[in-house]
Amino acid sequence: MSFSISSFLESLQSAISYVPVTLKLTAITFVVSFFLGAVIATVRYYRIPVLSQFFAVFVTVYLGLPTMVALLLYNLLFMTFYGSFATFFHIPVPISEVNPIIIGYFTLIMGTTCSISESIRGAFRGIEKVQFEAGYSIGLSRFRTLTRIVFPQMVPILLPGMQNSLIGLLKASNLVSAISVIEVMAGALLPSLLYYSYLEGYVAAALVYWLIGIAIEIVAHYGEKYSGKYLKKTA
Repeated sequence: MSFSISSFLESLQSAISYVPVTLKLTAITFVVSFFLGAVIATVRYYRIPVLSQFFAVFVTVYLGLPTMVALLLYNLLFMTFYGSFATFFHIPVPISEVNPIIIGYFTLIMGTTCSISESIRGAFRGIEKVQFEAGYSIGLSRFRTLTRIVFPQMVPILLPGMQNSLIGLLKASNLVSAISVIEVMAGALLPSLLYYSYLEGYVAAALVYWLIGIAIEIVAHYGEKYSGKYLKKTA
């Protein structure tokens, strides 16, 4: 099998044109998942009745569901029930005009939220209980103790895990091509459909993902150094 440089460059150019789609999908999913994961982890750490038990079971069960299976399942449910849903709520938008990326967001947010919540829950355990008691002793509420004392100390513990979660999310984002969303992976293969140069398309997509991953690792590295200096100053 020969490797065509011209086909590779064409695939690379096509992949780069869809980088904003992948970055937007990854960034929005990560931010929303981090917020929801923090809420779930906090609820479980403080063992809030009913909610903590519910989230414990939900996270455990959901983490066993492959992302591709969840994506196809949600897409099938959406295709099946959207008509009835739109009619009941008087939504005038036909299913043909609904961007399928919404299903991609929902699927990735669900899985990433569960994963991040476990990382944050582990970080909670890395903070000594005396830190909580110190906040309470000076009159801080539970919320202010978390935001002013506990969360800042959790940052260095969380960063490596968050970096892995973000890179994993970046790589999982290509799965949305299964529901007709064009991102880096699908974009790189568009020229391949014309010239059957699939090797060049896959190599181009791999290069783009690799470069984005390297950028994330560099930013995370400096973040770890900065947070480490912060802790030394406050120690």
